[in-house]
Formats: sequence, C-alpha cells, structure tokens
Amino acid sequence: MRLANALLLACCCLQPLLAGAHVMLKVVTEDAPPFNFIVGQRLQGPAPRFVEQLLRHAGLPFQHHVYPWARSMALASHQPNVLIYSLARTPAREAQFHWLGRLGSERVALYALVSRRDLRASTLAEAGRLRIGISNQDVRGQWLREQGFAEASANRHAGLDVADNMETNLRRLQLGWIDAVPISADSLQAYCRRELLDCRQFRQLLPLPLTMELYLAASLGTPPATLARLRHSYQALLRDGSFARTFRGYQ
Repeated sequence: MRLANALLLACCCLQPLLAGAHVMLKVVTEDAPPFNFIVGQRLQGPAPRFVEQLLRHAGLPFQHHVYPWARSMALASHQPNVLIYSLARTPAREAQFHWLGRLGSERVALYALVSRRDLRASTLAEAGRLRIGISNQDVRGQWLREQGFAEASANRHAGLDVADNMETNLRRLQLGWIDAVPISADSLQAYCRRELLDCRQFRQLLPLPLTMELYLAASLGTPPATLARLRHSYQALLRDGSFARTFRGYQ
C-alpha cells in the first residue's frame, strides 16, 4: 500500500513537469526581402522579429534556421515541430500545414530590364514566349505552371527556368540569361537596396493576377498544445499592437 501511494505521489509530481516540457521547435525561413532577409550574416526584417517575439511570448524553445526555400519546405512538409515563414497560403497547401497567423502580402508582377525593349507582354499568353526565372518550390512558379507555363530547357527558350532563390534570378536577369522574373515591387526595391543596385534598370512588364498571402505555419506533426499556445500568443500580440508596430510600413 505504501509503495502504491509512493508511486501515485511520484506520478502526480511528475505530471506537471511533463506538461511544462516542450520539444525544441525548428523555425525555418529563407533569405527573401522585404519580410525576412540576411544582412551581414544576420537574419533581419519584420517577420523574424515578430516570430521570435511570438515564440518568447508563448514560452516555447526554438532554433532559427535560414535555408534555401526548397529545403525549408521539405523540412516543414516531412518533420514534426517545424515552423515555417513567410509561406504563401494557397488552396493546394491548405491541408499540408497548420496555419498560425498572417504576416503580410505581396502583389506579383513580371519585371524585365529597361534595356530589353524587344520584350512585350500585355497578356499571360504573350508572356508564355518569355524565359521566366523562378525559385525552387516557390508559389509563383506553381501558379505559372497552373496557367499553362511549361519548363524551359536547353532546346526551348520560352518557359520557366528554376534557380535556388530570387537573388540568383535577378543576377541572371541582369546577365540576360532570362527575360523576366515574377516579383513584387516592394521585394524588388528591397533587393536593390541591399545589393546596391539601381532599380531604375528594371521595369514592370506585366502585372499578374496573383497576390501572395504570407503566413507563419507549422508542420502537421506539431502537437495540438503547442499550436494552441502559438495561436493564443499570435492573437495577444495582435491585440496589444505588437504586430502592427513590427510590420508598420510593410502591410
């Protein structure tokens, strides 16, 4: 009887400790101005500032990582306890993640070099004749494929040409290796500021009917209790004005 009581007491004492224990969250993102970007090997921007504030408010341990977007997507798609941002929310992705809170939005257009006056595209059909640089696993490339755009190749100039990130695509655009890139005006301006580029060398070729709604999301294996804490903290930071202050000028 004494042994049973001792075991019961031990279990009762251990339960609060287990309830308070949290698995280390892996937070993944990419270098993608203007919301999250690298300057001097440091992650900056309103999105990482807010995400870290959110996690501290929730009292959850985490490690922050910056990877190429395809790797971040693979981790968030296949491992538990992974948070990812700034992830475009689409119908195709709806069931693949737990959506925790909106961070911002970007309106996308095709941009080309001002010097390429030979390029004309007033419709998506005309844009189909261009070689367009996209990033691996990026929603803009997925959207263009849904509109009927095919992959470019060594034997086919027109189509989608995949690179690791938008920074690489902008360099390829400057070199004339591709004709256009799908990007928002704010993102393009942010790249120009960081890379000390003259943004006047780029021109909007064709506005696209695509607005990316960007979110913080969690992988499907993340425990419900963790999701609840994160959602509670997100709402709390909305109410106290922290979100608005962090993203002022970016919304």
